[in-house]
Amino acid sequence: MPKTGNFYHEIQDLTDVSATNAFAALNRHDINLYDTNIGSVPQQPGSPFFGKLEGMVARVKSIAGGATKITIKITHNQSGQQVIIPDTEATIALEVGSTTEGGFAVKFDFPYVHDDDQLHIFYKTDAGTATIDAIEMYWSE
Repeated sequence: MPKTGNFYHEIQDLTDVSATNAFAALNRHDINLYDTNIGSVPQQPGSPFFGKLEGMVARVKSIAGGATKITIKITHNQSGQQVIIPDTEATIALEVGSTTEGGFAVKFDFPYVHDDDQLHIFYKTDAGTATIDAIEMYWSE
């Protein structure tokens, strides 16, 4: 039976990534869009990707030096070249009762086709530092 409607996928990365007020090649999450732990995987990691990037949610486990916003950039290349999603800013929402932990979300709504499924998400703060310790990237087919 052919598919109808949208099928959503989630990719998680629980690696700590530090962010300062400048993008840096080592301050990134590397993800494969076909690595998913929810539902069936239509392709193998590294295969050509055909889908729609929907958005991401991130947890920030430490905020210092006055950081209130995070800017992300998503690229094909681990060094930050070949930009897919340009600089996109999000406000860090503090957890209730905390001044050092929070999270942010970004919506993309971006049809995306590429010869592989690998993306690299870079971070920078508006001031100070932050540690992003978990992300959930969503895409649909």
